[in-house]
Amino acid sequence: MLESASRDDGARRIAEVSAGITPEMAAAVSKIMRNQDLIAVGAAMHVSAAFRTTIGGKGTLATRLQPNHPTDDPRGVAAAVLDGLLLGCGDAVIGINPATDSPEATGDLLKLLDSIRSRYDIPTQSCVLSHITTTIGLIERGAPVDLTFQSIAGTEGANSAFGVDIALLREGRDATRALRRGTVGDNVMYLETGQGSALSSRAHLGAGGKPVDQQTLEARAYAVARDLEPFLVNTVVGFIGPEYLYDGKQIVRAGLEDHFCGKLLGLPMGVDVCYTNHAEADQNDMDTLLILLAAAGVAFVITVPGADDVMLGYQSLSFHDVLQARRTLGLRPAPEFEQWLHAIGMVDDDGRLTPST
Repeated sequence: MLESASRDDGARRIAEVSAGITPEMAAAVSKIMRNQDLIAVGAAMHVSAAFRTTIGGKGTLATRLQPNHPTDDPRGVAAAVLDGLLLGCGDAVIGINPATDSPEATGDLLKLLDSIRSRYDIPTQSCVLSHITTTIGLIERGAPVDLTFQSIAGTEGANSAFGVDIALLREGRDATRALRRGTVGDNVMYLETGQGSALSSRAHLGAGGKPVDQQTLEARAYAVARDLEPFLVNTVVGFIGPEYLYDGKQIVRAGLEDHFCGKLLGLPMGVDVCYTNHAEADQNDMDTLLILLAAAGVAFVITVPGADDVMLGYQSLSFHDVLQARRTLGLRPAPEFEQWLHAIGMVDDDGRLTPST
C-alpha cells in the first residue's frame, strides 16, 4: 500500500481495489501503520462526493459550519452562521444539532437555513441532525431537506440502539434523492460514527461472545456507510470521552486511523477534531490533529464558534483554525463555494479573505 501511495497513479491503483477491501482488512492494516504511513496513504487517495458543492477533491479542505444553540434560538443560529460564512466556512454543510428532536423544531430550523442559503444564493447544503425517521416524516410534509442525517455503528445491535437498520437508511436516502435538490450531484446522506459507540450500547461482542475492538467496529460502520453512497461521513473522534479514547495522543491516533480506513473503503471521509473537557486533552492536541489530517487529505472538518459548542458541551475547531490550516498548507474550499466567495468579494484570486472581511 505504501508502494502504491508513492506512485503517480497511486490514487487510481488504490481505488481499483477499494471495493474488495473489507472493514476488518482496513482496520488490521491501520494497526500496523505508523502515523506517517496513515498520512502518506491517506494523502494518495481522493474520494469525492457532490450535492451543491463537491468535496474531497485534491488540494481542498471543506468545513461543516455547526451553528448549534442550546435553545435552537433562530437569532443565535443565524449569528453563528454569519460568523462562519464570513470566515469562509460552510462549504461541506451548514449543519445543526437540534436541542430537541421534535418535527416542529427540526422543520423550523430547516426553513431558517434554507432561507439564508436561498437569499444569498450560497452554493452549499443544509442539514438538521435529527433522527432519520423525523427527517423522512418532514420530507413527506414538504420540508426543504437537502441531506438526511443519521448516526450509524458497526454492529447490528448498535445500529438497533440508534433505532435504524439498513432498510430504513436506504429508505431515507431514496426519499431525499427523490427531492432532486442537488445541482452538481445526488449524494444525499450525512452519516456520523465514532469509536466506542458499539461498546457504549453493549453491542460490541462477536463470535462466542468475545469482545471486538473498537477500531474494527468503527471500520465496520464505514462498510454500512459505503452502501449508502453518502455525501458526508465523519467520525466524531473524541466526543464519546476518555472511557474510550483516554488522552490527546489516543485521539490523534484514532483520528488518523479512522480517516485512513474510511478513505480506503471509498468514503469522502471527514473528522470532527474534538474532545470533551474530562479527557486528558487540550486545544494543542486538536491543532496537531487538524494539521495532520489536512496533510492526509481529509475531505472536511467541523467548525464551531470559538471552538466551543455551547449546546453539546464539547470542544472542536474554530472557524479561524481552518482558515489557518488552509493558508499554511495551501488548501482551498470546495470549488463551487470558493467561486461564490470570490464573486461577492470575500476572497481574492489566491483564495485569501480580503481585508474588508
